[in-house]
Amino acid sequence: MTVGIVVVTHGQAGEAMLKVAEFILDHPLTGIRFIPFNQSESHTTGNEELKAAIRESDDGDGVLILTDLIGASPANLVADLLQEFQAVMVTGINLAMLLRVWNYRNQSLTALASKAVEGGKRGIEAFKS
Repeated sequence: MTVGIVVVTHGQAGEAMLKVAEFILDHPLTGIRFIPFNQSESHTTGNEELKAAIRESDDGDGVLILTDLIGASPANLVADLLQEFQAVMVTGINLAMLLRVWNYRNQSLTALASKAVEGGKRGIEAFKS
């Protein structure tokens, strides 16, 4: 059992995050698909590319889709497609979330979505000198 993972962000932000995660882990994050959202492109183009990525990522266990900002165009595009697939979207991707998801990708889709949220929150702290 392996849940598919798709990252959808504004521009190349998600791709940069994937590269940093690969640097930290010292191996490629094989199988994670990245879809950049470019404001200048047609939403129809991005829609078809995203649908293809979700279909290709789903081996029968569903797909976790990580987006950057809730209510922004990438998340809205994903939200419009969720009913068509066995998929869950988690917004607010950060590096801690991405690493957590990679390490627990063999869990169920529901459990992995919870791990994503937990990992994202654990990666955020306020420090004061």
